[in-house]
Amino acid sequence: MRTRRAALLGMVAGMAGSAILPRGASALYFDDLPPDAAAAFDAACRPATDHAGLIAAARQDLLARIARGLSPAGASEQVGCPTCGCSFTVTADGAL
Repeated sequence: MRTRRAALLGMVAGMAGSAILPRGASALYFDDLPPDAAAAFDAACRPATDHAGLIAAARQDLLARIARGLSPAGASEQVGCPTCGCSFTVTADGAL
């Protein structure tokens, strides 16, 4: 078990360390996709075909959970496309 003194000394050391460290370093940055990479991502996700299969599989999974009693009858589920990030709401009656 840590004592109050050890916790306070740790906080003081952390604040002193953050004050000493340089502020210019950053681990994250955003960059635009080159046109050929953007075209490849667009071609990888064809909404007319890929999304229909994804929605059908999610609906079947939702219906199976409802049948087992794990979800209520009026349940809905938020589904996201792993390729393009499109988001859909899937319901048991098939309405989107």
